[in-house]
Amino acid sequence: MVALEAWYDSEDDEPTLIQGSADLDVLLDRMVADGRGFDVPPLAELSRQSPDGWLVAHVGLDPRRGTGFMTYADPVGSVTSCNGGTDREPVDYDYMGHQRQIPANAELPLADICEAVHELVATGGRPSCIAWQEDAEPGRSSTP
Repeated sequence: MVALEAWYDSEDDEPTLIQGSADLDVLLDRMVADGRGFDVPPLAELSRQSPDGWLVAHVGLDPRRGTGFMTYADPVGSVTSCNGGTDREPVDYDYMGHQRQIPANAELPLADICEAVHELVATGGRPSCIAWQEDAEPGRSSTP
């Protein structure tokens, strides 16, 4: 297991420490509950900085549509989840009161995103259970 810091609530002065599956489930359950009531689905940032390296992942969950997305960045590069489609129209997610856009082809079934985030916490590396595409920064369009 890899300890990660989670930034989710704009009211928090400190990140929430995710030290395993139970901590992650609390965060994901909160995001799903919040997402049912928010106009724009929620997004959280998970990160780790250590002498061995760093990683940053963004996770968005939209329980009303049963979808979500994930990004992953480390010193090797940045990627976004990919459903294999070509629809790059922007989809909005909310990160701590600020809307971020991701391409629609980044959205996958909610269960797949939750599995990928659990793999991230278990391994500390890029999840292999979902497909990826280049250009992972939320809010940045990769279309020319």
